[in-house]
Amino acid sequence: MTLLRRNVTTGLFVLAISFAYAIIRYNVLKGVAWEQLPLLISNKAISLAAVIFIALSYMLGSLSRFFPNIFVSKLDMRKFLGLFGFGLASVHILISLLIFSPQRYPNFFSDDGNLNLRGELSMLLGILGFFVFTMIALASIPGVINSQERERWLTIQRLGYLGLILVFFHILTMGWEGWLKPAGWPGGMLPISLVAAIVIAAVLLLKITALV
Repeated sequence: MTLLRRNVTTGLFVLAISFAYAIIRYNVLKGVAWEQLPLLISNKAISLAAVIFIALSYMLGSLSRFFPNIFVSKLDMRKFLGLFGFGLASVHILISLLIFSPQRYPNFFSDDGNLNLRGELSMLLGILGFFVFTMIALASIPGVINSQERERWLTIQRLGYLGLILVFFHILTMGWEGWLKPAGWPGGMLPISLVAAIVIAAVLLLKITALV
């Protein structure tokens, strides 16, 4: 299978799984109105897919150390996975700016309509995480790559783990209350925020294991 075909197949598969999970959990089982599928529910799916793509781009490096015969040949997918994930994260931010309001997210706002501490902290962590991945994406431009020493370029790429940690706490700040109420999970399906947090935790744990 060619690199392009692998990238397209992986991209479509992750997007399909993310959207199917979001639709089944929120529209089908939880009863969220289908009118909210284009933005609200799609935004949940897009944010999950963004995390999965970026996580995979970093996970492949660690997996190639443990299972070289399987994953070394997949390392050339990392750039696509990371940049596509960054693109989806950008879309997630744009949609979030459109729909973020006290009516939709009352837990993040005070009675006077301003962001409360939880809302401000979550937004700050998300912005910082996006800033880190923006630097990494810019460093992946061919002209920028050629102008840098390899060690410096690798240092910038490794900042992705910091970005993942920031995103983890962004997600944690937003969704931790729902994580503690499994009785309220529609059909027993984990909240998308918890799924994303587990994916990030798996990447970080795999990296730590590879370093030991």
